[in-house]
Amino acid sequence: MTTPTATSVSSHDHPSRTTPRPTRTRSIRVCAVVATGVLLGSFAPLSPHQAEAASAAPRAEWTTQNTEFVTRDASRLQLGGETFRASGANIYWLGLDENVGGVDYPTFFRIKDTLDSAHRAGITVVRSHMATSTAQDDANTLALMPSLGEYDDDAFATIDFAVAYAGSLGIRLILPLTDEWEYYHGGHRDFTTPLGLESADFYTDPRAIAAYQDYVDHVVGRTNALTGVPYAEDPTIMAWELGNELEGMTLPWIDEQVAHIKQQAPSQLVAAGRRFDIDPDTLAATALDIVDVHYYPPTAARVSADAATVTAAGKVYIAGEYASTAATPALLSPLAQDPAVSGMFAWSLFGHDDRAGLVPHDDGFTFHLPGGTPSEESRAEAIRQYARDIGVVLPALPLEAPLVTSVQRAQGISTITWRGTAGAAGYVVERQVADQSWTTVTEEALGASAGTVTDIESPAGASYRVRALDGTGTTGPASDIVHPDGGDVLVDPVQDWRLSSEHDGVTVAADPDGGSVTATDGTPGTVAWQRAGLTRAELQVDEPAAARIETSADGSTWVPAATVVTDEGSVVADGLADDHVRVVLTGDAHLTRATLRSAAVDPTTAPGAFSLQAPLDETTGITSTPDFAWTAATDAAYYRFALTNAEGTVVASADGLTGTSYRPDVTLVPGTTYQWSVEAVNGVGTTTSVPTTASFATRPLPTEALVVEDFEEYADDAALTSTYVRNTGGGAVTPTLGENPSTGSQAGQFAYDLAGPGYAGVVRTLAEPQDWWGYTGLSLSLRAPAGDDVTVQIVAGGSYFETTLPVEGEGWQQIDVPFNAFAPPAWAGDAVLDPSSVTQLAFYLGGDGAGELLVDDVVTTVDPAAVVPVDPGTPGTPGGGAGPAAGPGSGGGGAVPVSGTGTVPASATTASTGLSFTGSTSTTALALAALASVIAGAVALRAARRRRLASTITAVVERGEAS
Repeated sequence: MTTPTATSVSSHDHPSRTTPRPTRTRSIRVCAVVATGVLLGSFAPLSPHQAEAASAAPRAEWTTQNTEFVTRDASRLQLGGETFRASGANIYWLGLDENVGGVDYPTFFRIKDTLDSAHRAGITVVRSHMATSTAQDDANTLALMPSLGEYDDDAFATIDFAVAYAGSLGIRLILPLTDEWEYYHGGHRDFTTPLGLESADFYTDPRAIAAYQDYVDHVVGRTNALTGVPYAEDPTIMAWELGNELEGMTLPWIDEQVAHIKQQAPSQLVAAGRRFDIDPDTLAATALDIVDVHYYPPTAARVSADAATVTAAGKVYIAGEYASTAATPALLSPLAQDPAVSGMFAWSLFGHDDRAGLVPHDDGFTFHLPGGTPSEESRAEAIRQYARDIGVVLPALPLEAPLVTSVQRAQGISTITWRGTAGAAGYVVERQVADQSWTTVTEEALGASAGTVTDIESPAGASYRVRALDGTGTTGPASDIVHPDGGDVLVDPVQDWRLSSEHDGVTVAADPDGGSVTATDGTPGTVAWQRAGLTRAELQVDEPAAARIETSADGSTWVPAATVVTDEGSVVADGLADDHVRVVLTGDAHLTRATLRSAAVDPTTAPGAFSLQAPLDETTGITSTPDFAWTAATDAAYYRFALTNAEGTVVASADGLTGTSYRPDVTLVPGTTYQWSVEAVNGVGTTTSVPTTASFATRPLPTEALVVEDFEEYADDAALTSTYVRNTGGGAVTPTLGENPSTGSQAGQFAYDLAGPGYAGVVRTLAEPQDWWGYTGLSLSLRAPAGDDVTVQIVAGGSYFETTLPVEGEGWQQIDVPFNAFAPPAWAGDAVLDPSSVTQLAFYLGGDGAGELLVDDVVTTVDPAAVVPVDPGTPGTPGGGAGPAAGPGSGGGGAVPVSGTGTVPASATTASTGLSFTGSTSTTALALAALASVIAGAVALRAARRRRLASTITAVVERGEAS
């Protein structure tokens, strides 16, 4: 599929662009000659941008820790004569990014910060799509190859930096050269569609092969403008991968491309693979070094089995991608002990945003180091432990200082924003007034994902700084102090042009510390900013005499400003009156930061009137903690929220809320009345909402069990099969109607074969969402072969939850499982179970072999004190009564609504506090290794994510690849 963001790239100026783009070069395929690792030919002249980067006076010397190449000895990697195993991560966006408000180049800070975070966690090899950068007909003007055969070497700037900086840390790289999928960075169709060919022709048509090899020549033949080292001679690049998840490779094609790359880069390795399983042609390709297999989700057993297959063929095995949500000791500990596994690469790592917090990415498998949530922290520790287990010594590095990026004063209250630092597990924001001691702005330290805090006191004359905390709670160095003096402060680290109003004759030059702005071509260059009410500008420049500050009222007529140089070497212009300021840089001066202060207007009255919106006063029947909402109050700086019970006890409270809605992390008691209130606050005073408080009541606990599924209303096997859809990513499943001899009623019977994937499952999408709120859990009857684990999976509130039931012995078993036994699968994101809207019910088997699962009488359980006898009724409704009639094929996802006369087991009236069994059972919990899920309509969701599935997939996808 074509990602929407690829078409959002403008051909005009880009925030991170350094200079006007040079004329493109069309590569002529005659000059790539490499012999014994020495580059004898080049493929295109250096663009003006690369010439600048190569000749600019460096602020620090580039060094590398990678002085030897990683080599292959049969099925093992070696480095310096010793076995080398990788603790890996995917950082796909290092060359070109989609997470910056559109498609653009990432800043040098973001590349450095994320690689620093990886290094601290013991990651030794990074797999990145940065060498995959192609498009068609200028659909993406930022690509290395915007159109077939045309190259824009300006796009190498971030790639050069990533390679150079990785080398300085001792990190190695695996670089795919194209992609199976049509995402913003391009793929192999960019070598066929412009030639009028089909995508499959990429592997057979001589014109497509020549076009691909031309691109490979241009990339592999690159000389790094920062280090002067040709890519093909840089040990940092451990391997070139023929492409990401290529589905149509043939043995002749693999052999030809491997030979082509090794002719240019004989000291580097070549990898290939497809998603989900082993491509047999990769095993047969004599010169191929590494076979790459991807897992969504992974299991230790399957990874080890695949590794055994690959190494038996004499190839190095890596899990080039695995769902980071499955990074647990259960997965990684046994694989660390398996010498056939040469590398595990979690998908996918992100770092800090340029302005505040962590970069979000919604593909379900994003992670940050050392973790922004408790779940991420747990996974991060598992990844670190894997590194230790394979012999990596984690570096003990001090924290660097954060950077305060702004102090914004609104309605008399200041909000502090900061850019985080690699390795930080939390932050402390500190305030100082006059010469008093520093105090903390918040009572407790803020988490690793924090980047903004409101000082609800905001005393006059306050200055601010931020400290990072490591995992032990030890503070690192403080950020530079920011002095707002009652105004707003904007700090621009000048890594890009997002905050400046214009720039001319300057570039963001890379260096090992990140980047700085310097003039190009030896002539003066300028960077300008526009801020209403500017009063002060402070510029950090390494050569103050080579920087001049000018101001303007209209942005066109400039006059010099009076300046002083501080003891720290900054150039300062104070007492400014115009809205425009600029710096003029001459010579080799490097600008690293601009700090701009502007006046703020404080309010003269308290906030205006506002009202409570939801839940309204005297609302009843609330089933879950609501999203409380209110209208905006004029001149409010923030809001103060309180929730109390009927006795006036505070249940939840929050201060410093800047939005007009809030959902507290609290569980409400059923059948209880609550009151809530909100106050609007600014620097002058406080205004109470209208009404002052609003009350609402939660729904009492249900007294009747809910029949979820009793299998009585299916007329035949076809009706059952159309409702319970097989997950095609798993093993074979055949639904038929069976019998429950203990009740004499119909049961669902699912014959399965676990060969291959190791799991099999069926999914029922409910015709209408079911409300399970207030029930304690589920009760069901089942029969399955002993030793095969049964997983019950539900979708509630749009999130996946599952629990695994061990099966031992023969015969029917009745099992009660409380809702607190359900948890998000390893591959899913963090979520809290809200059973008020359940939309899917699924049954999965895990293990090996074949067998039959029989299921009957799935009902909710209620507290025995609230029990009321239940007549047979319509599944999905409490008690009896006729449900809505619907014919076959109606309802969501092809499900057939069912109704019938199933019986509710006695256990449905028993309070559930843990798994309980009747019949032949065991209480030993056997963990079913991370399963995946079925998603109908996956392609539509994939378009909003960066990657995973091709546009040809339209319905049910392999479990674990759900979005």
